[in-house]
Amino acid sequence: MRKGIMLTMICGIVATTAGAQTETSDSIRAQQLDEVVIEASNQRINAEVSTYIPMVRQKNAAQNAVSLLSQMSIPQISVDPVSQTIQTAHGQDVSVFIDFIPATSEDLKGMRTQDVKKVEYYTHPADARFQGAKYVINFVMQKYEWGGYTKLNANKWFGVNRTEGSVYSKIAYKKMTFDLFADEIYLTNRHTGQNSVENFRFADLYGMGPKDVSRVSEMRLGRYRNNSNDISFRALYDTENIQISNRIAYSLTNVPRNDVGNTLTYSDALFPSTESFTKTSSKDWALKYSGEYFFMLSKQTGLNVDASYTYGHNDLNSDYTAHDDLSIINNAKEEIHKLSVYLHLNWNPGKANRFFTNFGVQHDWNIINYYGNSPSKQKYDVGIYFLGQNYQHVFNEKWNVGAGLAWIWETNRISGVNADNNFPQTNINATWSPNDKHQLYLTANYGSMFPGSSQKSPNMLQQDELMWYRGTPELNDYKYTNALLSYTWLPDNRWQLSADAYLGMIKDRCVTLYSPTGPDGTMLRQYFNGGNYFSEYIGVSATGKFFGGKLVGKLRPQFWIRKTTGEYAWHDNQLTCTAQLNYYLDSFYIFGWYMTPGKYQETHSGVISKSPSKYQIEIGWGKNGWNISASAYNFAHTSWEDLRETLTSEYYSFDRTTFGTQHHARYTISVSYTIGYGKKVQRKNEISGSGTADSAILK
Repeated sequence: MRKGIMLTMICGIVATTAGAQTETSDSIRAQQLDEVVIEASNQRINAEVSTYIPMVRQKNAAQNAVSLLSQMSIPQISVDPVSQTIQTAHGQDVSVFIDFIPATSEDLKGMRTQDVKKVEYYTHPADARFQGAKYVINFVMQKYEWGGYTKLNANKWFGVNRTEGSVYSKIAYKKMTFDLFADEIYLTNRHTGQNSVENFRFADLYGMGPKDVSRVSEMRLGRYRNNSNDISFRALYDTENIQISNRIAYSLTNVPRNDVGNTLTYSDALFPSTESFTKTSSKDWALKYSGEYFFMLSKQTGLNVDASYTYGHNDLNSDYTAHDDLSIINNAKEEIHKLSVYLHLNWNPGKANRFFTNFGVQHDWNIINYYGNSPSKQKYDVGIYFLGQNYQHVFNEKWNVGAGLAWIWETNRISGVNADNNFPQTNINATWSPNDKHQLYLTANYGSMFPGSSQKSPNMLQQDELMWYRGTPELNDYKYTNALLSYTWLPDNRWQLSADAYLGMIKDRCVTLYSPTGPDGTMLRQYFNGGNYFSEYIGVSATGKFFGGKLVGKLRPQFWIRKTTGEYAWHDNQLTCTAQLNYYLDSFYIFGWYMTPGKYQETHSGVISKSPSKYQIEIGWGKNGWNISASAYNFAHTSWEDLRETLTSEYYSFDRTTFGTQHHARYTISVSYTIGYGKKVQRKNEISGSGTADSAILK
């Protein structure tokens, strides 16, 4: 906001002369001063938090919270408007909260962006309500008295057949707030599948001695259909010292058809050319309860308890046929129980000292019945327990230095195979902010990660005529080490700059292993610990605002150095860049976004992936509760190619192209309308579907 003040001063001068006679004369003069401009700062930074105030035009143009973050162009975070992901500039996940309560991506979709007062970005916050998260975005919302609103949203994709509709409703009275959310997503695609060239080296195939076989698979048809539904309800009790949130949600994902037909040719006469057909269907549902309980025990102490329980069912049916005599049926029914309880206690005995204690228990039970060619019953009982202590020391809001140590215990009971482990996780961090325009941040981490349940499955299944796959119960956890240095400069409302450098290593990582040890000498895919993964980068984020904020541009170049050792040794240097531009004209806006192609070796496999560039142009209008937009995504990319993948190992290699909807040209029309009623209520975060339960079915 700019306020010009024009002052005109009229001064009277009285001159007095000492002596026998006193003479008084009035002299009046007028002087016009230069214009004085007072500009309020809408961004500031200190050692604990960075605060950004969105412009009114940005809030009106944004359809949801992710869209608002994208348009605000906050330098420390990266927002992908297509995938709706929010990460730090250096690629770490950001925990999102709305008024200090955790929010899912669907929660953010229902947000009434006009109610956002400010957006806060925290690193290593000591507040118990943030549940020990390292990087946090917290939306601070407008307060209300009573009433509510209903938000309706509809999206239709053309070029890709996808339809989505959702409704969110909120009503509050005094200290209670009730939320209801429901949505429906429908997607079909006739261009799903893969082309691949696979090379096998068999030591003794079918008792016929060593053989080198090349298998070429070309997609000839694909049919895919997906329906998903989410329904959730939440009741929130909110006072100055107590927050109690109870939420139940039901999620259903139904894929009645995922069929792919391919033409197969081989280099060896042992396998005649033929056609294959894979018919897959799945149905997953989950019922989830989650509770958030925060109590301000004293002025110095706060306790947050996060509890959840999920009960779900996953059904997967797969039928692969090739040649005249080969039929592979892999069907599975899974029952899931997932229980977790986390306690977060913060104690601030003074302004300088802050202690944060975490304790958590998570227990998963999976019971899987496999039917078909490889029938079996698998039981998983996996427990994770951790205890952590963090300390932060604050010096006059300019220095914030901290360290944390956590110990994690893991117990695995997988179909009679026991595997227990425990390991530490450590962190040090320091932030220096000499004033509200500069911040220097340093962090270093060391710890362990553990493989998923499906990677440890002892069951063995057949994929096709030449490949089997199974998990590895003896799989070990793997260590990681990383360090980050970043600098943020906010000179004024027109400019934002952030520069960062990152160094990371994963030691003894978990990757796939191919060996000709399957039945009859066929190929077997397993997992093993082997090799290290090194990644380094330097990057810069620069945001500029012009013409009073009507034009906003952001540029993020980043230079990567990646190297792996072991079975899949690889080295690559790459320059990537992301750019976006926003222009606002009254209630209308134009948005453009571009990301360069990517190439990388996957962290937990030897697969090298190449993805094409992504870009989007969007025009829209927002006013009086309405938001209407039309966008064109990858409009010059007419191919259905999503991803190119290559793998090279001693006994097996492939060159594979995956087809789908991820990068194909599409055009979207989106309409949302918000109906307000009553008097403004106290706004908190909004609920949504939670997604079905995590599966341990071997894939």
